[in-house]
Amino acid sequence: MRPSEVTAIVLAAVIGVGGAVAGVVVLLTADGGKPWFYWIAPLLALGLAGLLVNLAVGYFSKVGRVALKGRPRSE
Repeated sequence: MRPSEVTAIVLAAVIGVGGAVAGVVVLLTADGGKPWFYWIAPLLALGLAGLLVNLAVGYFSKVGRVALKGRPRSE
């Protein structure tokens, strides 16, 4: 694996975890009586965080492990 691929995977995981933490913090600190777009934003952030983590894990399982085993890639 190239260093740029590893960096991209780590960056996607960090952004995903950061988005999840930010979403949870906003959900826990929000007070009642807000319009719908105030509570939907953290849920969308959590969904995006899950998507980014899922993409990083999927990429590593399909490409990263194959490259680590030494199997040649067709580019």
